[in-house]
Amino acid sequence: RQAKVDGIEVPDVEVDDPTGEAELLVLGWGSTYGPITAAVRRLRNAGETVAQAHLRHLNPLPRNLGEVLARYDKVVVPEMNLGQLATLLRAKYLVDAQSYNQVNGMPFKAEQLATALKEALDG
Repeated sequence: RQAKVDGIEVPDVEVDDPTGEAELLVLGWGSTYGPITAAVRRLRNAGETVAQAHLRHLNPLPRNLGEVLARYDKVVVPEMNLGQLATLLRAKYLVDAQSYNQVNGMPFKAEQLATALKEALDG
């Protein structure tokens, strides 16, 4: 069964990094796309350089994901759960992916997420 999954062709993950100089990658999946996009836009408008990527496939993960993660000093993974994706990324790619979680049935607010991302940039 695993060989069958490994043979699935998954497109490479695309990174939105306009300057190519960002230290922080915000990696999302599922319903976090809108709030992440809005938060990243707020930070960019404030002069910060932040990269953004969104996973559409989780099993198998895109083949270039390890290479993408290695390009950034900091990776933040906002999730509407207890941080399962960040845990998987830490284990599989040995990156210090910081998890930003919310489990209350409500979506992230862009301002709240932008504040958390700014703290990750400054920290």
